[in-house]
Amino acid sequence: MSTGGGVLARLGHALNRALPGLRSLLPKPVKRWILLRVLEVNRDYESFADLASRRFLEHDVLPWLRETCPRILFVGTGPYTVHYEKLFARTPHQYVTIDSDPAVAVWGARDHIVAQVQEIGRHRPDGHFDAVVLNGVFGFGVDDPPTMRAVAAALHAALRPGGRLVLGWNSDVHAAPEELGVLDEHFAPDRDSPWGFRRTFPGEFHVNDFYVRRA
Repeated sequence: MSTGGGVLARLGHALNRALPGLRSLLPKPVKRWILLRVLEVNRDYESFADLASRRFLEHDVLPWLRETCPRILFVGTGPYTVHYEKLFARTPHQYVTIDSDPAVAVWGARDHIVAQVQEIGRHRPDGHFDAVVLNGVFGFGVDDPPTMRAVAAALHAALRPGGRLVLGWNSDVHAAPEELGVLDEHFAPDRDSPWGFRRTFPGEFHVNDFYVRRA
């Protein structure tokens, strides 16, 4: 059964990428239903729900940002992030997503931007956002320190003064951001967040850091 599900999931991902014209003809809820319920594209990510780091993001961090930050940018979308939009059902304008891959726009928020995060300044004015969630991007697509610094500069511009950056990274993929020196110019550790500057998870390599935008 699991093998068949894996085949369906791979087929679903392939069809989603290969048929952009068909995707544009279907309403987003219908596309999501087909991909999730029929083609089971989320099967490969089922284990995510059991991770303490993922539960922390979903049940603690995002609700905290929802209550404290009027405009939030979430970087990177996938079938495992689609339900985050429900947290902002009453205020959909509050939650914006961005991803450079057009094929994953189906998983984005109502307000979704197809672009690299370094290009956010082309789509929103400086100081537009109160918070940015950059989870699992450094080391997974943004892999080298110069590009990390470019992302940090773009997010600094996109955030209002004192805006928050929630950074999720994996200690088995690269050194800590402060060791790499990729954020120091633009962000300072937020030791006043509900969890302090850094949150780690026993048995996981994933780390969450909390920063505030420098003036």
